[in-house]
Amino acid sequence: MDHDLTWRYRWPAGRRLEADLPAVVACAGQTVCDLGCGQGALARAALAQGAAHVTAADGAPDAVALLRASINDPRFTAVQHSWGEPIPGGPFTVILGGDILYRPALHPELIRSIALSLAPDGLALLVDPRRTLEAELPLLAATHHLTWHPERRDDYTLVRLTRIASP
Repeated sequence: MDHDLTWRYRWPAGRRLEADLPAVVACAGQTVCDLGCGQGALARAALAQGAAHVTAADGAPDAVALLRASINDPRFTAVQHSWGEPIPGGPFTVILGGDILYRPALHPELIRSIALSLAPDGLALLVDPRRTLEAELPLLAATHHLTWHPERRDDYTLVRLTRIASP
């Protein structure tokens, strides 16, 4: 993934998930990853909810440096991460991703990182402002033994990913 300045922008669906987070998932006591964290809004929200540990992961070195300098909490880590690889610090019981589905060419790497980093009983939540997401995403998730459950909320789509139960 190129490390342009998209991390500086406060993306719309991520802002909505930040506001809705307490109603969508209980982060208290959980190990949480804010994947493609940008400015770390979802990481900050999870810390405020009482997460046991939060990792903010982004490919942009400037985003990681900013978060390391601005969040002083022993429960917090910021890491540079390339999609397709396991996220350092995992596995995570909650993975949050705000507005990270906008580059379809990177979907295989994104889903692979989630699959490699999600705890067996974990939940990944991805949000996107679009009503319709790429048709191949559920199949791609299933290829990595993940469920894909989209739900349209007021002005964003929330996708829940969990591990497919073994027979």
